[in-house]
Amino acid sequence: MRPNSVLQLQDERPGLHQATAWRDAVAPFWSFAVRKEDLAEFRGRSQVQHLGNAILCRASASGLQFTRDRALVARMGIDHVLAHVRLAGRSQVAAGGSEQACDPGDICLLDLSRPLSARSTDYQALTVVLPRGLFGANQGVLDALHGRIVRGATPFGRMLNDHLRALDAHAPGFSDREAAAAAQATAMLLGAAVSSLPAEERPGRAPDGAPILLALRRFIEAELASPDLNAEALGQSFGISRSALYRLFVPLGGVSGYIRQRRLARAYQDLASDGRGARVSEVAYRWGFESPAHFAQAFRAAFGHAPRDVRTRGPARSVTPTPAEAAAASDRAENWPDFYDWVLRLAA
Repeated sequence: MRPNSVLQLQDERPGLHQATAWRDAVAPFWSFAVRKEDLAEFRGRSQVQHLGNAILCRASASGLQFTRDRALVARMGIDHVLAHVRLAGRSQVAAGGSEQACDPGDICLLDLSRPLSARSTDYQALTVVLPRGLFGANQGVLDALHGRIVRGATPFGRMLNDHLRALDAHAPGFSDREAAAAAQATAMLLGAAVSSLPAEERPGRAPDGAPILLALRRFIEAELASPDLNAEALGQSFGISRSALYRLFVPLGGVSGYIRQRRLARAYQDLASDGRGARVSEVAYRWGFESPAHFAQAFRAAFGHAPRDVRTRGPARSVTPTPAEAAAASDRAENWPDFYDWVLRLAA
């Protein structure tokens, strides 16, 4: 998908066909459910614009429930940050171990590398999706603030509201350079907003722990296949005490829990992409699990099904096109499958 591309989902006829189109459009981000009795009247509209290093979306839909479970998180493998401002309608967002109400004007911040769920009334909303790299030193702060709300009634919340609405209004006229600059400015504002939340709304570590946590996460990602990766190894590599290390990882489920989550996510991606060619035991040992039985138990606990169930579904679609595929894509009109692939490749 090229910068400043725009995709639209608009259909005046409510019902099952519109729900199906909506499911395809939101697939990179959510699974959703609509009550059976409401399906005949379901409506969903969406306009998505590509800003080069961000996604901007204006959407409206009938009442529904969104979920982003561990299996979807692992399957997508994306690490973006999503900011969602309600224009109309209300929702209850469950993320990071707590549930909060999001009212009109409020801005909800979500980490797409972590599970969440939300129940919503009929709504209208603006959403911006930004790669984590745009946030610089504020990345660790966003880890701790998954699911937190910047209230629209606060002075900073009103300013952020104005900014996101202005971004939506003016983005269609941006040049590529202006679109990239606007995305960077939006990330800076969001980082400042979450850093300024009251202390009681900032669980876990303090913001000044963000740079070291970011370095730790990068180290973990690079060493996931090592059987020696553990809290002791991290402490020795970074010169940090065990207690300080544990405090940093409290918002992410603890040190061991975070490492296990990341290994399971990698294993899920390997099984999905390799299809029948991947042996479960090979994948288990590749990502540091002590035995296939231990791996299968942890996998089922995380994703609700056995590793072999993912393997037998066949290979997943590639997210890296060949040069010929990329050239062909640039010569044709974009559509929702292109949007799906672009989301997976989004990077600063």
